[in-house]
Order: sequence, then C-alpha cells, then structure tokens
Amino acid sequence: MAENKLVTFEPNIEVNPTPIKINNLKQLEMAVNGVVTKYGQDFVVTSDNVADTKRMRANINKIAKSINDKRLETDRQYKKPMADFDKLMKGLGDKVKDLLDPLDSKIEEVETQERQARYDSVKTEIAEMAPNYGVSVTDIEVQPGWLLKSLSHKKLLEQIAEAMTQLRKDRDQRATDIQTVRTYADQMEIESSGWVAMLGQGFKVDDILQKINQAADRRDSLAKAAAEKKRLADEAAKAVAATHQVKRGSETVDTNTGEVVPQTITIKLTGTHKQLTQAWAGIKQLGITVEMISKEG
Repeated sequence: MAENKLVTFEPNIEVNPTPIKINNLKQLEMAVNGVVTKYGQDFVVTSDNVADTKRMRANINKIAKSINDKRLETDRQYKKPMADFDKLMKGLGDKVKDLLDPLDSKIEEVETQERQARYDSVKTEIAEMAPNYGVSVTDIEVQPGWLLKSLSHKKLLEQIAEAMTQLRKDRDQRATDIQTVRTYADQMEIESSGWVAMLGQGFKVDDILQKINQAADRRDSLAKAAAEKKRLADEAAKAVAATHQVKRGSETVDTNTGEVVPQTITIKLTGTHKQLTQAWAGIKQLGITVEMISKEG
C-alpha cells in the first residue's frame, strides 16, 4: 500500500502595523500641561468659588473623557483587523483539526489490537515454558515491558525465564521458611499456625523465631509463677491441716475426721517393662495414687 503523502506548508503572512500618528500632538500636550499647571494641587477652593470650581471640574472631565474616548476608538480600529484575522485563521485550523479525532480513533484501534496480539503471544510463551520451570501459568504475571515492540523475542524469553526461576526460588525458600518456623515452634511446644501465617505478612524468619522465644519465655514465666502460687497455697493448706493432725505410730490422723492422712513419697523403679507394668497395677490395686514423673529408656 502506497504511503499517503501530505504537502506540508505554513501560512505566508505579512504584518506591517501602521504607526498611530497624532497630528496635533504638540498642541495637545501643551493644552493638557496648561490645565494641569492651572488647576493643580495648589488650587484653592472656597465657598466663594465653589460654583465656578464645579463648572471647571466638568470641563476638565470632558477633556479627560475626550482623550480616553479617542484612545478606545483607536484601540478598536486596531483590534478589528486582528479579530478578523484571528477568526479566519481559527476557522482554517479547525477544519484541519477535525481530521485528527477520527484518525486518533483508528490509530488507537489498531494499537489496541497489536497490544492484545503481543499479550496473547506472551501468554503462549509462558504456557510453553512454565512446565520446564516447575511453576504454574497463573503464577506468572505479564510484565508491561514484555509487551513493548522494541523488546526482541530472545530478550523476552530471557526475562520470562528469569521471572520463573525467581518464582521457583522464592517458592522453595518459602517452603523452607515454613518448615523452619513450624519445627521450631513444635520444639518450643507452641502452636505453629499463627507463626507460619506471619511469613505471609512480610516478617523475616529470624524475627519470627525471636518472637517465638519471647512467647515461650512468657509462657514459662507464667507457668513458674502459677506453680509457685500453687506451692505456697499447698504449704498454707498443709499448715492449716497440721493444726488438727496427730501422729499415731507411723500414721498421721486427722482429728476432725478420724481418717489417716495420705503420705507422699518419691521412689524410682527400675525393671523390665513387664515388671514395671505389674508393679504399677499392683500399687493401684492397693488404692494408692500413682503419678508418672519421668520415664527413662
């Protein structure tokens, strides 16, 4: 298709402003200066000459108005050719500008089609490359730079490959970070899901591990404080109970109820699993409360 060629041109305009000439300029200046000199600030107005002064002011106002009217009349005469010229040139310019909007629409339509074609082409490349990098097509977002006409096909493939490689690396690192946080939380006997969720909020692994330590320290401190509180309460209860207990032989008897007060001893049993199981069952059959403290082996 042959290229449409337009002849470029500019309006050839000649401007020769006519100087404004005041034919009686000298006489006019002398008349104005005479009025100014005669009726300047030193002119004294009294009750005797106020009526004459008013008439004098009316005459001066006529002079000022006459000068201003001539100025405006001359201004209009000069502006009219410019207004006619402006109207003519604007009309010509508008005729040319009316061609632009339809052209812009057609150009935009073609460019939109081209952008969509480039977008579809990029999506095709992504779909073909994604399995080779172990990523999903939906995980790769089309970058604006990939749609540029100036980007070569080779460079496009390099940038897509780089994005997929980085995505895979980030995904693997995230999986490692999740496992690290979950394992550490389990070791500290703290529920891990909330700490793992912090990774999605932008927290770094080291910061999360530090916060887990702090949470574990707070938990242990609370547990220690609770244990101490219980110990003190038990000691207080024992002290109160001791006030109505008496020793009878090897047993301690509650004088209020007449019942033998249970004793607590700590022993260590060593034997086979079968022996320990039998011993455990035998002890419980006697009605003795048994609590597992620790298990070795």
